[in-house]
Amino acid sequence: MKTTSKPRIALMSYSMDNRPGMGTALYTRRLVEQLLLDDRFEWYLVHYDRVDDPLYARAHEIVMPAVNLPVGTHFVRQLLFFWRHRKEQFDIIHWFQPRLYPFFWLAPGRHFIATLHGAGDITSPGAFPPSRRMFNFVLRHFHQKLDAIIAVSKFGKEEIEECYGAAPERVFVTYPGGGTRFPYLSPEDARAKVVATYDLTEPYILDVARLESHKNVGALVRAYLLARDRGITHKLVLVGRDAGLYGELKQLANSSPYGADILFTLQTDDATLHALYASADLFVFPSFNESFGLPVVEAMSQHVPVITSNVTALPEIVGDGGIVVDPTSPAEIASAIVRVLSDPEFKRELAARGGERAKIFEWKNTAVQTLDLYARVLRGV
Repeated sequence: MKTTSKPRIALMSYSMDNRPGMGTALYTRRLVEQLLLDDRFEWYLVHYDRVDDPLYARAHEIVMPAVNLPVGTHFVRQLLFFWRHRKEQFDIIHWFQPRLYPFFWLAPGRHFIATLHGAGDITSPGAFPPSRRMFNFVLRHFHQKLDAIIAVSKFGKEEIEECYGAAPERVFVTYPGGGTRFPYLSPEDARAKVVATYDLTEPYILDVARLESHKNVGALVRAYLLARDRGITHKLVLVGRDAGLYGELKQLANSSPYGADILFTLQTDDATLHALYASADLFVFPSFNESFGLPVVEAMSQHVPVITSNVTALPEIVGDGGIVVDPTSPAEIASAIVRVLSDPEFKRELAARGGERAKIFEWKNTAVQTLDLYARVLRGV
């Protein structure tokens, strides 16, 4: 299969297939788009099933052998991929999420790299399914089989070292992009699209997060209700697919006097999401656990003032471009909301600082740092 003398890099691209709205899928796609621009390497994209995605035409596409089992289908398909390509030996195999199956070290590669992001699969609140516990076991006990580990923040690096026991010299920080995912869109143009799509003419507060426990959307709803009692008249728009909490959150909203002003949008396309960011008066993201926090960067890039949590990677990412609060305190979140929306000058200043902060997060930079890591691993440094 080798067609040139260039180093052969196999990117385990299945993490971006058919997973709209997932952070690791977006990370994989945006990074792969940039990596494929570098012609110093021969690129292979490895996934489970063919998809209608033009990105696969830009590299050698490998579809893992098909098998259908009651359990463990993906695990077995990866082993079959290892066996089928055992004589070819890729120079590097790169996984993009912390989902490494047992015996990943039997893959046909000279060097292995994995983007683990952080250790949220261990530290996030809530119960994990058996498969997640298996992945965590593999990483805890066999991380030394990886030549390099990528974290997406300094906090993520610390988590990986502490929770998986990885040696600090093998964990590298490369910030994702996000600041350039959406070009700046004027609030007027964005508002026109939001009105046309949702008939939403009133100013609003925005959150973009899956409806699951560690995203802490419930605390935002409670904070919003407190802010309304203190005179704030904005609506609250919650964008994100249901991961089990929609019914509970909807009931919380409807049990309040302001239930009609809390809007749930479980699915949206990129153009509409762009407009929702750009026409928001305020973005609030009170997550309990983030290795990076891409929605915060996307909101800042649209010059929207940001309130986020003072825990995990979020203070590192937001820097001086937003306000950080205790995510366990709806009262503190509410006070921050009231402060921003009651002080137009402070709101403008916060939006401007966020816009500047977002500029440092570019996928081009992420790719350059990843390519430098590939070169370092190939040199054996």
